[in-house]
Amino acid sequence: MKGYYTNEAILVGVESRSSSPVRIPREKESFQHPQVQGLFPCAEGAGYAGGIVSAAIDGINCANAVLKFQ
Repeated sequence: MKGYYTNEAILVGVESRSSSPVRIPREKESFQHPQVQGLFPCAEGAGYAGGIVSAAIDGINCANAVLKFQ
């Protein structure tokens, strides 16, 4: 992934044109996965949004949860 994959990359996520009925579990208060501390599933790929606006809002909520986690 030229320009994206570096030694500093923590996680690389790929966007596709198809949708999946997958929903990665997360806790309501912390937005974290219940079994993997520090994993914050969010937006369409994790099953928490249905479009670009709701994905953006969910991303903001997850980013705020990450800030509280640190």
